[in-house]
Amino acid sequence: MLTDSHCHLDELDDPGAALDAAAATGVSAVVAAAQDLASMEKVLKLKTRFPQAVKAALGLHPVRVIEHTGEQIDEALEFLAARLPEADELGEVGLDYKRAETVERQQLQQEILDRQLEIAQRCGKPACFHSRRSQRQVMERAVAYHRQTGLNAQLHWFTQSRKLVRVCNEEGIYISVGPTILSDDQAGQVAQMVAGELLLLETDAPVAVGGIAGTPARVRVVAEKLCDLRGVSLETISAQTQHNLDCFLNGD
Repeated sequence: MLTDSHCHLDELDDPGAALDAAAATGVSAVVAAAQDLASMEKVLKLKTRFPQAVKAALGLHPVRVIEHTGEQIDEALEFLAARLPEADELGEVGLDYKRAETVERQQLQQEILDRQLEIAQRCGKPACFHSRRSQRQVMERAVAYHRQTGLNAQLHWFTQSRKLVRVCNEEGIYISVGPTILSDDQAGQVAQMVAGELLLLETDAPVAVGGIAGTPARVRVVAEKLCDLRGVSLETISAQTQHNLDCFLNGD
């Protein structure tokens, strides 16, 4: 069976129907990633509603960090500290220097990321990182988190640099590959370099790629493309990535 290691299930109009459609294509489980307080609450409800299919990731997205007031950030962090033990991982957290264009905004994102990683360490949870226009900075934080805590780290949508992927392979950092490989040759080439034992699949649904709205069911198409790129069977990719997600979440 296939797994979607990163999507925003709470943003879909009918999460239950989306899970049914995914299951029909062989996608048995998804990690629903939160972005703010409201979505953290929704994600936990989805995990309770669909316990066999949904894993929960709680966190404050770096873009939300610069959009929210200090009071809203503190409230979200309080919720995270209280409820992360119920979830499966920390996410989606990280840096986003496309939106944080000033030094002050970047420093705020860094501070809130550090505070969230401290919470995750106390709770013994792996972390999923966002890294738009801050790939090296986020990778270094992911590596440090993994080294210092022994907990796993995942870089999602991280198929821009062969050099950085080589570092991730050496450091044991998981990388999730998504629909960009369907139309971006460079992303496909980078995806080929991810170590087999660190490879994950994702959709980042409902984000649209190539003019097609994301859903967890699209993992099947991503997996089939990876089969072509890596010269392996769908059964191999499916078993490998499902095993990898289990290891990522369970600390193996």
